Amino acid sequence: MPVDEAQLSIGHFARISGLSVHTLRHYDEVGLLRPDTVDDVSRYRRYRREQVATARLIRSLRCLGLAIDDIVDVLAATADDARAVLERHRHRLEIQRTELDVQLGNVARYIEKGVSVESVVQVGCRPVQIKLAVKDAASAARFYQDAFGCRYEVTRRAEDTEYHGLIFGTYGRDDFFLMHFIDDPADMDQPGSSTFGLLVDDLDAVHARAVQAGGSELFEPHEPEGMPRCSAVRDPSGNWVWLYQA
Repeated sequence: MPVDEAQLSIGHFARISGLSVHTLRHYDEVGLLRPDTVDDVSRYRRYRREQVATARLIRSLRCLGLAIDDIVDVLAATADDARAVLERHRHRLEIQRTELDVQLGNVARYIEKGVSVESVVQVGCRPVQIKLAVKDAASAARFYQDAFGCRYEVTRRAEDTEYHGLIFGTYGRDDFFLMHFIDDPADMDQPGSSTFGLLVDDLDAVHARAVQAGGSELFEPHEPEGMPRCSAVRDPSGNWVWLYQA
């Protein structure tokens, strides 16, 4: 096959795009970045200079942690569809950030108080779970994550399904608590609208974030007599959430 002078060897293309030869071969195999030509005999790949910009964009998106399948969608999508893919990825990153914050807090606690090999499972009777009636569990999860930075994870795995919920604290410790969303009216213990309170570090910031995330302000931050500074919002499903300054 005659060599096109406008084409770049895979090694040259790798150097100027910032991707390794191994990575370029992999991207060819998975259909993310095809070479301009492939020699029928040697299978040697050659690229056009115009592909460098695409290669650098792919490298940038991979650095953000975007999956290859998502990058394929971004490159092939309209601007609005690409934005939707990136919004979903940002949401995943925000969840990971919340989980990392919890892990960092736990590490800090172990550093401060030491590591014990004794069992931390608590005994006795104390509240550990509530169920909240919502219009749509997925939407409710997004609201509570966006508004309060809650962790929404798998709390139980069955053979044919997974159950998710908000997780507060660490299992086995006094701060552990679960909140499950119920959006099926046929559920045997479907609750009605509920009211509950959350302790927060920065009342004004969390209250504003909750309203921005889709909640309705019921009471702005204030200082009622004999109580800590507090506020209240209604979540998109109609539940009251009181916020108390820690």
